[in-house]
Amino acid sequence: MLMTDAMNSKKLGINCCAFCGVVASNKCAACSLVVYCSKEHQKAHWNKHKKECISYEVQNNSKLCNFLIAKRNINQFDVIIQEEPLVLGPKFPTLEPICVKCLQYLKRSESTVESLCEQCLWPICGFGCKISINPHIHNEECKILQTGADKIAKTNNYMYEILTPLKCLLLQFNDNKWSRLMEMESHMKHRGPDSQVYEEINSICNYLRTNYLSEIKIKASSDLIHKICGILDVNALDVHVAGMELTALYPNVSKMEHNCLPNTSITFDKFGHISVSAARKIAKNEHLSTMYTNALWGTRERRAHLLSTKYFECHCDRCSDATELGTNFSTVICNVKNFCKGNLTPKYPLDDSSEWECDRCPTTVSSNKIDAILMDLNHTAEKALTNPSINSLENALSKLKTHLHSNHYLCFNLKHTLIQLYGHSMGYKHSMLTEDLLKRKLKLCRDMFNVLNILDPLYIRLNIYTSVVLYELHLVLLETAARISENKAESKGMCNEAKILLSKALDMLKNEPEGSPGFKLLQAYKPNKTNH
Repeated sequence: MLMTDAMNSKKLGINCCAFCGVVASNKCAACSLVVYCSKEHQKAHWNKHKKECISYEVQNNSKLCNFLIAKRNINQFDVIIQEEPLVLGPKFPTLEPICVKCLQYLKRSESTVESLCEQCLWPICGFGCKISINPHIHNEECKILQTGADKIAKTNNYMYEILTPLKCLLLQFNDNKWSRLMEMESHMKHRGPDSQVYEEINSICNYLRTNYLSEIKIKASSDLIHKICGILDVNALDVHVAGMELTALYPNVSKMEHNCLPNTSITFDKFGHISVSAARKIAKNEHLSTMYTNALWGTRERRAHLLSTKYFECHCDRCSDATELGTNFSTVICNVKNFCKGNLTPKYPLDDSSEWECDRCPTTVSSNKIDAILMDLNHTAEKALTNPSINSLENALSKLKTHLHSNHYLCFNLKHTLIQLYGHSMGYKHSMLTEDLLKRKLKLCRDMFNVLNILDPLYIRLNIYTSVVLYELHLVLLETAARISENKAESKGMCNEAKILLSKALDMLKNEPEGSPGFKLLQAYKPNKTNH
């Protein structure tokens, strides 16, 4: 007897094809609720299954506007959303020359030579495009760019930041895609003539309307272009595909809300298609979240970035905690009379003007004073990282630690570079490190891993940083184990830990897209696994 739904299959106590009832093992990748014996039966059953397959629903309120919640319990690693980009284009905004046919960055010299698209006369790769996400990606905009081809080519006045907004405008030729674009949030009430961003977008409007859109039969008012740029600023994701940095819009994914401790992870395939998976178990009615900002910034920096670009204030658990979940990632040292050395943290973390108070003495410091301290120390950190060496980093770190907690994000950035120099720089190879320096690198790695484990416990946003720390830690352990080989038990224990850490580092990078920095690290780390 044929089984026509998942419920009948479950009654049998075995995994049966939801369409025909035979024993099967191929789970629906989107929900894992049903199995199929073949792709043909999966397609045949889709009209019935699609209602239960989608594990989320869109809700709306005055605070969050549109957001997504789980319709049912979702297991860790379950795929929640799979979506192709509504628009895929050069990173927005960018001033860097781009090959309009394959979207790879061009060297400045290449953008002024004879390598031009034959139709629109915009720069392309000099020796043909090595990579093509979509061979037709330039076709529609090329027709528009042809209208001003001679004028632009003569002046070499290529304004690359107009390319992605132009791709958006051309969605007008597809009613469904255009309506989905127009439904996306633009926050135009924050982007009016009095705002800083207005003038920046005006230059895009003027360039498009003057050179290309005056005779084109599509809507292209300045207000519309401003709205499209607002949609890109608020919703677009940075996509790393085949070694390229691109911008893409995903209508469903864009509805996911921000959290500095998100519960989903995101991956992209080589065509820019996005896949959102549960990073942990997600309960029914729980909000689905991602992260819109840099997890390695302090709370003030993250919240300021979100307010200026996404127009909301974050109130997540991390932002609400003065110590950032006990990491002291933004903590300043109290130097009253040069003896206190207590921890200064904001009295009210969600108030940017809040005074900072010491946990050892009655001292309070204004937020403006904190900003001045950080501005000075940020300059010190940036200078050390410009042309990093072990000595310059150690000296800068020593200065920073007189004013900042050793886990502070400015110290963290220096440490992350430092652990990659110890063991690899000339004169500092692992075999050449003194016992004290080897112990120092070991402590740096363990301290950093402890912080990363709190800030990104699911290895969603900082997996590359964490994998580097684990890889360097595994190298330290191997070197230490070799030096104490006469103590077989301790040496073996370190080797075993090193093996586990390397496997963990590789696992964190397994979903990195080909050509990305994470993928390159994965290829560099893999040979080490065979040496254990």
